[in-house]
Amino acid sequence: MSTVLSGVNWFLGLGGTVFVPIIMFVLCMIFGGGFAKSIRSALYMGIGLTALNLVIDLSVTAMAPVTQGLSSRLNTDFSVIDVGYGNVSAAWGWPGVLGVIVGIIVINIIFVALKLTKTLWVDVWNIWHGEAIAVTMWALSGSMVIGIGSGVLLLVVNMLLADYHAPKFQEFNGFDRISVVATSATFTATFAMFVMKIIEKIPGLKDVDATPEQIKDKFGIFGEMSVIGALLGVVMGIISGSTVADTLKLAITLSTVLVVLPKMLSIIAEGIIPISTSLTKFMKKRFPGRELNIAVDPAILLGDPSVMSTVILMYPLSILIAVILPGNNWIPVASLAVMPYWIGGMVPYTKGNIVHTIIVACLWVIPATLIAANLAPITTEAARLSGLFTEQIAKGAVLTNWEEGGNILLWVLAKLGMAFGL
Repeated sequence: MSTVLSGVNWFLGLGGTVFVPIIMFVLCMIFGGGFAKSIRSALYMGIGLTALNLVIDLSVTAMAPVTQGLSSRLNTDFSVIDVGYGNVSAAWGWPGVLGVIVGIIVINIIFVALKLTKTLWVDVWNIWHGEAIAVTMWALSGSMVIGIGSGVLLLVVNMLLADYHAPKFQEFNGFDRISVVATSATFTATFAMFVMKIIEKIPGLKDVDATPEQIKDKFGIFGEMSVIGALLGVVMGIISGSTVADTLKLAITLSTVLVVLPKMLSIIAEGIIPISTSLTKFMKKRFPGRELNIAVDPAILLGDPSVMSTVILMYPLSILIAVILPGNNWIPVASLAVMPYWIGGMVPYTKGNIVHTIIVACLWVIPATLIAANLAPITTEAARLSGLFTEQIAKGAVLTNWEEGGNILLWVLAKLGMAFGL
């Protein structure tokens, strides 16, 4: 037994950039992906995770002095650092990663067989949302079982919400037989649905309208991610009292992060494609003739012009909300990358009305930001246990982010865990 445990510890000690590709290779082979596709899947996962770590490390290093300067000049604590999608590495790199993957696939097969869901979970990439919850609860409790159970719970909730919102997503975006299982779409769509029920009862507000074309024409080049990143860097450099040289460096760094980070995520997603394809064939073969919705990435919800038009406006509004929000201790910069996916989940319920979508998004940003601030110590511990940002954390850095770091279900689970002494 000790030999087996030593072997497992050695394997996990290789780090997520090594053992996750190996796991993906094995899974792809099991589901009939073939040797060539399995190798490609494994390598792209490793390449993407390694590149993602480099980009996020760059962001953390650049923002550390800025947050300290902002805290000092504004007499407010903004010392917690936003790592954006940096927790993707922690999500895929914790020891229980395989347990969550197998758990949701098995449950999905059972639910499909019992006709409890129409969602065919072939979007393996977005299992990372559950993995992120799992590694955080593992960091809190020290129990891998609790971690895996929490991660699978989130994914089951997402699967059921995906079923519920699928007709709305399909109708608004013009796609048939698709559903979206990512938290960035399922939770925001649910929130938008309830807020819109209120807005539709408010005279005047319910009749306000704005077209995406008007917004795009006004912003032009300033709506591009590279320019947004550079402007944020300049503004933050000035506010934090940085030198001209440091401010210019920060502008280029943040511009780099916002442009390159999505590309790194797309490399990881490309590595997932072979296993997703193999799993789709595996499931369809065993459930022929069933009307099932194929789970797809939330990027499919970004096609409507109102999405990016609203996103452009929400970038500065989100920063402003974070700065003035009582009790907040961080400023979302890298986390802005999730905003398009949030908005993509909202617009089917706001019907693309930019004014209504901005109201929903601003209301959503408030709890997400405060939850992320509250859970920052646990998020940091999860990163440390996964071998990420160890030097920065050793120097006292505290990390957080919006996507899953600000998840309300995670907050509920964490508070319940603390109440029971975890």
